[in-house]
Amino acid sequence: MDTHRSSEPEVSPAEVSDHALVGAVREALAESEQVDTRDLLVDAANGVVYLTGVVRTLYEKHTAGRIARATAGSGRVENDLTVVSELQWADDEVFQAIDQALGNYPEYDPARIGVRLVEGGVVYLAGRASSALEAWRAADIAEQVPGVTAVVNEIEVAPGKALDDAAIKNLVDDALSEDPRVDPFEIEIRVKDGHVQLDGEVADEEARRAAGELAGDATGVKRVINRLTVRGG
Repeated sequence: MDTHRSSEPEVSPAEVSDHALVGAVREALAESEQVDTRDLLVDAANGVVYLTGVVRTLYEKHTAGRIARATAGSGRVENDLTVVSELQWADDEVFQAIDQALGNYPEYDPARIGVRLVEGGVVYLAGRASSALEAWRAADIAEQVPGVTAVVNEIEVAPGKALDDAAIKNLVDDALSEDPRVDPFEIEIRVKDGHVQLDGEVADEEARRAAGELAGDATGVKRVINRLTVRGG
């Protein structure tokens, strides 16, 4: 009788799946020119992807999360990346850098969209955009400036070109990510012709209701179908 036993440790199918998921997310992030992966770590457990480490801008953090979610498919992504600028930026420096990035210089010829206030790295954008897409892109530009910790988009949108479904999904995702009542990683967002459907399980009724309200307030959303359920309910 062969009593020889392999010294190789047994690997469960779940561990193999998580390993493949980590590899796929790492590869997708490495291919992106918008994310610096030098200090970014990817891990996975039971199908959940965990992003940790340091990035230089808020835009990099959000972009890394979007890439990971696209790669993970129906799996959850926990984006715990920390935004740390290589230099300390004062609020007035952030203010000027964003206004320059938006094209609001020289001062005697300002653009229609600009910075209203910067407070502790939190940027408030104001003005009037010709479309919701223009307002969304302004926030994207602001997020790329070092020293920005959050962007509050107060830009007024004039009637005009409608957002496509991909842009609406990103706006809903951003709204859910910025509200402490909601864990966006528990929610799957689907958008078709401006109609948003929310699926998944959330912690309590407040989170379910808040997610629906936040999605409904996002620019371009025509209707919200809230199919979220309360865990254990």
